[in-house]
Amino acid sequence: MAKSEASNYVAPIFKDRALKHLVMLAGGKKKIAGLMPDQYKKMMRARDKIAYDMQFNQLKWFRPFKYQQDFFELGKTFSRRGMIAANRAGKTIASTFEAAYHLTGEYPKDWKGKVWDRPIIAMASGESWEQVAKTLQSKLLGCDDIKQSYKLGTGSIPKTQIDEKSIRSDGANVLAIEIWHKTGGKSKLYFSNYTQQVRHLQGFELDLVLLDEQPPDETFSELVVRTAARNGQVICSFTPLKGMTGLVRKFWDQIEGYAHVRVTWDDIPFVNEWGEAFFPKEERDQLARDFMPWEREARMKGIPLIGKGVVFPLLEWPIYTGLDLRNNPALERLISFDLGQKNDPTVISFFFRDSVEDIIYLHRQVTVPSGETTDEYVHYLLDRESKGVPIALPHDAGQQGRYTLTEQSVREAFEDSYGLNVIPGAILNPPNDQGKVTNHKSYGINIMRLYMERGQLKIHESCKEFLEEARNYAIDEHGKFSDPDDHIDSARIGVLALIQGHGETQVSRANILQTRRIQPVEGKYQRI
Repeated sequence: MAKSEASNYVAPIFKDRALKHLVMLAGGKKKIAGLMPDQYKKMMRARDKIAYDMQFNQLKWFRPFKYQQDFFELGKTFSRRGMIAANRAGKTIASTFEAAYHLTGEYPKDWKGKVWDRPIIAMASGESWEQVAKTLQSKLLGCDDIKQSYKLGTGSIPKTQIDEKSIRSDGANVLAIEIWHKTGGKSKLYFSNYTQQVRHLQGFELDLVLLDEQPPDETFSELVVRTAARNGQVICSFTPLKGMTGLVRKFWDQIEGYAHVRVTWDDIPFVNEWGEAFFPKEERDQLARDFMPWEREARMKGIPLIGKGVVFPLLEWPIYTGLDLRNNPALERLISFDLGQKNDPTVISFFFRDSVEDIIYLHRQVTVPSGETTDEYVHYLLDRESKGVPIALPHDAGQQGRYTLTEQSVREAFEDSYGLNVIPGAILNPPNDQGKVTNHKSYGINIMRLYMERGQLKIHESCKEFLEEARNYAIDEHGKFSDPDDHIDSARIGVLALIQGHGETQVSRANILQTRRIQPVEGKYQRI
């Protein structure tokens, strides 16, 4: 087919849609059946004209699904948006059609999302040049190879608004192109990929960044910076197969400025607005059989795949607020420590435990800057609510001078100088199958994970440092846990102490405190 012929070719699907449109306007098939021959010819000419418009002005005819509309509307409020979606959800279609609205200024009458009233500068980026060509370039411009220029305009950007003379390309890939805006000016659209070095993305000032599939965190950060000067937006669409990365976590937790729409197979219609098969049940059933078991949550429900090495693979964190635990005398109480030196802080954890329901509450954590001695933070243990509460210390709390800068150990200072209720001995793991007691942190970390998964270890919303550490906590192939983990270690010791029966209620403590306390002895003596 010659290029001129190819440029005028209209795909049968658009002729079918155009005819359906005319039949609907005429009032149904019965009305069409009564047309005279000349009227029928006029209708077919109208069909061909509408079909051409449908193919080369798809923006005018686009009708989003409900979840795509919801995604668009988030743009009015949030500058960073993610569509975290199952496979076959039409996520790239949604983001490329929104980009076309912004590039051309041709917004629908019922548009409720972000609006620019001027030409914009945008960048569309994907995993590789090949992926960019086959998805973003194809969906935006209509061709995955710019040498097939006769296909230009069959994507989300109308043919009449593409300035073909402005195209800069490299092989099949478009690098940059200008798009006519309704105001008479031109928007600029750049393409890039995640394999480029970050420095190649520097220097741009962008209004809009369009990301297809999960970018590396450093790429995302650099492109966000590019939008700062123009108060721009970043929109991402991806199936979360790379797990709970830093970027995914921002969307998932909806930190300030970030929002997302999650799309599952249950949200995706079987047919589109033209009655054509979009994602039929038979195809879903076959794909479900094809997917590996560990992929199905991500590919079918848009739930992030748990990445290798993630220690706490939680999608819903057991965070609580508003509970009046301090005034409940039936709850067990306990305080635990992770002792720091040099650059590490000391972290004090305050726990409650409901022994009936077997629920542990990490209610508060205090972070003491490195270098402070017991004299400088002991007041946290002497107030009305904390005095007399059992204190769980790590195994090295008995080393003299290590954390005190004196001849005393932390344990000696707490017991002898301040008369605190320190649990005898270090908090260690229970004996293993061979009867050996260890201090390997993996046991306590695993207990914490299980308790959090079951909702039996709840974290107060004020424990932000703990949550930040836990969300980024990982273990490498050599079994080494990541840093920092000071707040995690403090909590781990407390959880182990509670499940080993060291917590006390106010009532039991009042009954046994006087008989259990060892009275301070004047003068020096040797500890054994």
